[in-house]
Amino acid sequence: MNQAAVPPGPWVVVAVATVVQMIVAMSNVLLPTIAPKLAEILGADPVLIGYQVSLTFGSAALATIYGGNAVLRYGAARSSQMAMLCCVAGMVLFAFANIPAIALGSVAIGIAAGMVNPAAAHLLVSHTPGARRNLMFSLKQTGVPVGGVITSLTAPAIAVKFGYQWSLLLVGVLALLILAFIQRHRATWDAGNGATGKEQHSTFGGVPLVVRTPNLRWISLVALIFSAIQRCVMSFTVIYLVTERNLGLIEAGVLFSVVQVGGSVARICWGWLADRLRSSIAVLAIIGVVAACAILAMLYGDVNNKILIYMVFFILGATSLGWNGVFHAEGARLSPPGLVSMVAAGTTFFVFGGVLLGPALFAMVYGVMNSYALTFQLMLIPSLIALMLLEAARRATPPEKQ
Repeated sequence: MNQAAVPPGPWVVVAVATVVQMIVAMSNVLLPTIAPKLAEILGADPVLIGYQVSLTFGSAALATIYGGNAVLRYGAARSSQMAMLCCVAGMVLFAFANIPAIALGSVAIGIAAGMVNPAAAHLLVSHTPGARRNLMFSLKQTGVPVGGVITSLTAPAIAVKFGYQWSLLLVGVLALLILAFIQRHRATWDAGNGATGKEQHSTFGGVPLVVRTPNLRWISLVALIFSAIQRCVMSFTVIYLVTERNLGLIEAGVLFSVVQVGGSVARICWGWLADRLRSSIAVLAIIGVVAACAILAMLYGDVNNKILIYMVFFILGATSLGWNGVFHAEGARLSPPGLVSMVAAGTTFFVFGGVLLGPALFAMVYGVMNSYALTFQLMLIPSLIALMLLEAARRATPPEKQ
């Protein structure tokens, strides 16, 4: 029997979606992780990495508008393969130590990031059990912090000892390997695509669908805020630890890896808890409150008390990086029948909108405050706004959907 014709089980689907998510995460976190070293080579201020991150996710926000259309037209597996090719292109461009090439590479990585969530949502809803949806989506989202852990532990050391270009190689190789594996099952996973209707051909993809649906609209605005906070934590934590807490780059990278481990472990736990409570809204509210407390603890904790500071950074990652799976599962649960990939694209547009705005605003505020610590503290204000939006989302959800 042709091995490609054997239907893969749900855990294979989850594993592939997770690895694809991991590779994209490694791609977009790599330069912020080695920002001090890269800035030294380019002769630039490390805070400018905020604009590189915003360029990446600005491109992702535009790409995700059409991500749902791409899934319906080409299939989720083919869309995932396209994302992997974009990651490879991004790594090649990053290898050129000049700003224009890095900018082009950031656009390529952004396109990859814009395609993966609609593709993964389609695969998971089509090939995994609905009763475990929060858990399955949360497992998939562990690819983000796992990719961050790998990058945080390897990229700074490789950049210091061998040159930053060598830190790009791992991502490129992994992307090519998973692309080849997906090809074995592409025919099965992409069977039955080709939906028709105006939603598939909408100029703005799934965004209008999300905007005109109240509960989807409110949780998407929450995701915009949460993603802005998440990306600021991922983009500026290492720089803050090096410049204001006087840690070495490798030591800061290890602490940052603890953040990623916290995010990896907690995503599964949050997904399990949301399934048990049958309330993603409640879990997202808990995450928001604890994340705000963790940011304050990061700023005022004693970095010389290793046990305490590792606990703080673990909780910081568990919350600021741990919400994505619950959010995406809630979006899938609230989606109209047959439009999961379109809704995933629409809600992800808001996620990337937060990533686009967050680091750039952080960099701008830092320019006024001249303090990473004070700038981090100001992120508590949008956290309070997110809690109010979650209550609005709860009120907008019909009783049968709650």
